[in-house]
Parts: sequence; C-alpha cells; structure tokens
Amino acid sequence: MPQRLKSRKNLLVLIGFILILALLAIRFIRKTPSNLSNSNKKESVAAATASVDLNREFHFPIEKVTRGEPRKISFVIEKAELRDEIVIKGQKANAVAGRTFLILQVKLRNELDRGLEINTKDYVRLAYKDADTEWFAADIHNDPVAVQAISTKSTRLGFPVDDDIRSFILQVGPINGSKDKIDVQF
Repeated sequence: MPQRLKSRKNLLVLIGFILILALLAIRFIRKTPSNLSNSNKKESVAAATASVDLNREFHFPIEKVTRGEPRKISFVIEKAELRDEIVIKGQKANAVAGRTFLILQVKLRNELDRGLEINTKDYVRLAYKDADTEWFAADIHNDPVAVQAISTKSTRLGFPVDDDIRSFILQVGPINGSKDKIDVQF
C-alpha cells in the first residue's frame, strides 16, 4: 500500500474518532447542567396557617421478651400544624378548596440494639371534636419508617381536614392496646 494512501486512511480514522468524541462531549455537557439544577431544586411551601406545640411522649411495646419488661419505642408528638401546602415525595401538594392538612411532627426513638421498621399511622387516629365517634387514620405518612439502632428518626403524619374546623382529638396508642386522648385546639 503506498504511503500516501496509508496516511490518508489514518487521517480519516483520526477525524472520525475526533468527531465521535466531540459529539459525546456535547451530549454530556447538555445533560449535566439540567441534571444538576433538577437535583438541587428544593420545593418550598407556605408557612403553617396555625401551629400548636404538643410535646407528648408515649412508649409502645415493640416485642415481648421471655423475662422482664417488653422492649419499647418512644413515640413523641412534638407539634400539630395546619397547612395549605405540603411536600409529598418531593412534589408540592395543595389542599383542595374547603380543606387543609393537619400535620403532626413526630419523633421516634429506638433504644434497642437493632434497627426496626414502624408503621406510624397505626398508632394515631384523629376525630373532629364534635364528632368523636369517627376516627380517621393518617393519609399522609412515610410508612414504614426505618429507625436505626440507638437513634432518633423524625417523620410526620398528615390528615386532610375541613378548613373551618379548629378543634380535634388525637387518639394515640397501639391498635390492640390502651389509648390516650389529646385535645388539639388551634
């Protein structure tokens, strides 16, 4: 093969290789800024329309042991808030006309030497103060909530409620156990 033909073939291969690299680089540059901006974007929501500190702590049995006391988890309801906007799975959600969200800020403390998962919605029911024969379970939750060994985990529970009602009753306790009632007045 003559030298001239060989060098021309090498030149074409080199140009083709450079074009492929350039196209890949352009494609990468176009994707990277949009990916970064989407991953750093945080949803913001309006402040709570009303808030009340509850700071109530409960201890629920998690498992029975053969001797001694059952192992327990600490369930703390810190605060109740009324909100017209919340974030669910990274997306803003707005209450429909005539409704709002009652959000409970909850902390779970696990003092056990192993992690566990808790269905927080199983421990709280809500009723309107004037109609405490109907108990509602939380529709907004992160269940099951994983609480690592010897740690605290923050989470929330939410209930869609009528926006003209400001008096509620929380019933707190295990499904098959005794329950405490908390009056919540906004």
